[in-house]
Amino acid sequence: MPDEENELDRLDPQPQVVKLTTGLQVDIVRMRTRQFFRLLRVLTHGAGPAMMRAGLDFRAGAEQFTAQLLTLVAMSIPDAEQEAISFLQSMCKPHGATDKPDSQLTKAEKEANEALYVQFNKDLFNPELDDTLDLIEAIVTVEAPELQALGKKIQRMMELFRKTGQDKEPPEPEPSPQEMASQGSSPPPSTSSAASTDGPTSTSTTSPSAGSGRSRKQSADAKSATG
Repeated sequence: MPDEENELDRLDPQPQVVKLTTGLQVDIVRMRTRQFFRLLRVLTHGAGPAMMRAGLDFRAGAEQFTAQLLTLVAMSIPDAEQEAISFLQSMCKPHGATDKPDSQLTKAEKEANEALYVQFNKDLFNPELDDTLDLIEAIVTVEAPELQALGKKIQRMMELFRKTGQDKEPPEPEPSPQEMASQGSSPPPSTSSAASTDGPTSTSTTSPSAGSGRSRKQSADAKSATG
C-alpha cells in the first residue's frame, strides 16, 4: 500500500511549499526538460564531474541516492554560481499566485500576481544561504526518484552501446584500386637542387672579336718586316 501511495503522489503531486527567511513562500514545481538542462549545467560546470566519478550510484537505495545527489548539487554551486541561481529560479514560483492566462485575470488578480513576482525576483536574485540550501533539499527530495530512474535508463543505454561496440572508433577504410593505381603512377618527387649562386664566378671567356684583332695585327707586322 505505501508503494501505491508513492506512485499516486508522483502522478498527482501536491506542491511542496518552502518559506524563505524573507517571509515569502514559494512552490517547488516539477522538473521538466529546461530545468533538467539547467541542473546539468550546474553539475558539469561545478564539482559534479569529479564527484560523479567518485561514486554517484544510480542503483543505490532511495535514501542513499538522495543524499549523494544532494551533496553533489551543493558542492557544485560554488563553481557554478549563475547556473545554480537560474536553476533555483526555474524550479520555484510564488505561492498563492493565480495560475491563469493574463487575458483571464481580473485587475485585482493581475496586481496581486505582479506584487508576488516582484518580491519573488528580488528574493531569488541573491537568496540567503539558508534559503538556497532549503530549496536545494526540497527540490532534490522531490526529484530524486525520477532522476534515479533516468540515470538507470542512461546506464542501460551506455552498457548496450559498449556491448555492441559502438563506443569504438571504426577502422580507416582501405584505399580503392583506383586510388592505389593513381598513387603508383604519380611521378616521384624531384630531389635535384638549384645551382648555388653564392660567391663570384671564377670562370672567364675570351671574346671572339678580341682574338681576330690580334691576328690582323700580327699579319701587318710581318708585311712591314719583309717590305
